[in-house]
Amino acid sequence: MSINAAVRKRLRWLRPLVLAFRAGVAIAKSWAAIAKSWAAVVNSWVVEKIRNPFVLSDRSVRRRWRFFEVARAVQIGPLMIGRATNLDALSKGAFLETAERVGQPDNIPPIVKLGPIAIMRARGFGKIARRLRKFKLEIDDFRAMGNGADLAQRKSSGRNRDRRSVVFLHNCYYNFFYLAAALRKRGWDAVSVSIEDPHGPHANFYHGEDINLYDSNPELYRRKLFDFFAETEDRFRMLHFYGVRAMSMFPATMRRGGFYGLPIDFLRLRQLGIKIGYTVAGCLDGVAQSSIKSWSGACDKCVWQLRPEICSDAGNLEWGRQVHTICDVVDTGGSPTLDWKGKADKVFRDPLTMALEPELWRPDLQVPEKYQLKRSPGELIVYHAVGNYELRSQNDRNIKGTGAILAAVDRLKNEGVHVRLEFVTNIPSKDVRFIQVQADVVVDQLNYGRYGAQAAEAMMLGRPTICYIKKDELPGVSRIGFVEDCPIVTATEESIYEVLKDLLADENRRRELQKASREFALKWHSADACALRFELLYDRLMRGLPPTDGRWRSDVAKPRAGVANHQSTTQYLSSLEIET
Repeated sequence: MSINAAVRKRLRWLRPLVLAFRAGVAIAKSWAAIAKSWAAVVNSWVVEKIRNPFVLSDRSVRRRWRFFEVARAVQIGPLMIGRATNLDALSKGAFLETAERVGQPDNIPPIVKLGPIAIMRARGFGKIARRLRKFKLEIDDFRAMGNGADLAQRKSSGRNRDRRSVVFLHNCYYNFFYLAAALRKRGWDAVSVSIEDPHGPHANFYHGEDINLYDSNPELYRRKLFDFFAETEDRFRMLHFYGVRAMSMFPATMRRGGFYGLPIDFLRLRQLGIKIGYTVAGCLDGVAQSSIKSWSGACDKCVWQLRPEICSDAGNLEWGRQVHTICDVVDTGGSPTLDWKGKADKVFRDPLTMALEPELWRPDLQVPEKYQLKRSPGELIVYHAVGNYELRSQNDRNIKGTGAILAAVDRLKNEGVHVRLEFVTNIPSKDVRFIQVQADVVVDQLNYGRYGAQAAEAMMLGRPTICYIKKDELPGVSRIGFVEDCPIVTATEESIYEVLKDLLADENRRRELQKASREFALKWHSADACALRFELLYDRLMRGLPPTDGRWRSDVAKPRAGVANHQSTTQYLSSLEIET
């Protein structure tokens, strides 16, 4: 037997294995051919039926990933999946875009959040995606043209995730300016920014800002705005602003003709996870005119009652809807919890940004000679002021009750009381304190029901202060602690004569009120106290928590949209008999 035959004889047990292997290879090749043919069919179906929903709303730009370039989110069938902050911005933008078109939007599309990822129903995001993308391209083009700092430079000097940071946008009188300074003392990166002409018509009310972006040259002005917005994206973790219809860093975005509008730059900030806060600008901010009228009767004394483009039920509530849609916190500063100001998931009721610098408003202030008031021995001075008096007064309409104050002082003088009224208007805010500090009594407003900047300044100066304070809240809403403790002497137009007469006659009480007013103002309105309050709020927001625990509403667990709030407000107020 040859050697080869012997080897084959010994290895013949391997033959079945070899045959099996060859059969397996043949079967695999067959399945591969079948799979390849099916792949061609499936691929065409996938392209048409699966990839198609991923197409950008702006189809001429990108067809592969729907919204990917705009919001880092993709659409799969009826659902959209992406980063929570991006879907949040898209849903809020679509909500406001609907309001801009029809004025009666549905509820904000619900979002299911799974940590940093979220899922939501994809519907009606085409227009908002295009507008977001257009704005993003403007910012990118601005950077690419060499305007402002280089992107790499921004990143290297940009946001420090371990450092608290906020930009205060638009002037809130002087409050943001002093609050930002107090936050910097606590280690913050905090600045106040204005886009207004520093010599404009409102300059008298301001004390300055850290950065002013205004330029009389339109092109330079635009470049400054885009430059600072790009810096905001990289540097700050929160933006807090002030002003009805001022929800933008760009004047062209502010819709001066109405309350509807899409703040595309603020939506962009939300995409980046930057928190947004707002400080209300008065009684009409987010509250229907009819609600205020029923609560305090103030509207019948106000010139804006006859100006629906400024104050109306529909306009006020729509602005409130926009604010509460976009913002993470709304600082109401002790306003009554009516309509949108009663929305527990966003509202912060204690003084947050109404910050005063105690050294600037101190009781022993040295008065410049030009502001020293001449008074005869024993003469008492009652101080009252109205900014933009001519604009805010018409016939017998005056929200502050100036006519009643004048009549009360004249009556007291006729009765032999040695008193005079020091009426002030159109004096720069920085200087008016020199007159306030010389007064024996300061009278603020007599109609609205809560106090404002003038009363806060007077208390910080240690002046006895009169103002109409209505402490009532809606059923199910607890009263506000600092309003309860406020040492302001309350009065209306009907009672101002008696209240003023008693206070001017009681020197001991005035002395007690001086001390109590200063202590109250230091506790609630000093820049350092507001800075601490703001820091605690900021930390809650960064942890994904609401501004407060909402315990001030016993019905906080119930869903309450602004319109629902207005309905419950109306039902309650209709049960009251308000004499106007």
